[in-house]
Amino acid sequence: MSDGYEVEPDRLAGQQAQLDPIAGRVTSIHQTLTAALAEAGACWGSDAVGQSFAAAHASPADSTLAQLGALPGQLGSVGDRFTATAATYEGDDQHGARRLRAAGPDLTEA
Repeated sequence: MSDGYEVEPDRLAGQQAQLDPIAGRVTSIHQTLTAALAEAGACWGSDAVGQSFAAAHASPADSTLAQLGALPGQLGSVGDRFTATAATYEGDDQHGARRLRAAGPDLTEA
């Protein structure tokens, strides 16, 4: 049948293991960056130009750092969904095979 698609459940589920090292690396980067920023402290300056720069850029920088910190968990969630999707495909395939067998004799032997 060429009009459909195929899924290799084992291969799909195996993709989760590919994401684990990436999540670990992102965690390490986030920790290193957070420590460096904490050590540097507020670097905007206290003059009008520094305060203007901080007003424009501090919040987006904090948001970006928070998003980077959340990324490992999001990658883990994607991996979990790969595994769950693979299990669903496998279960659906097995269910379809049982229904076909229950429908009647094996026509391939005729």
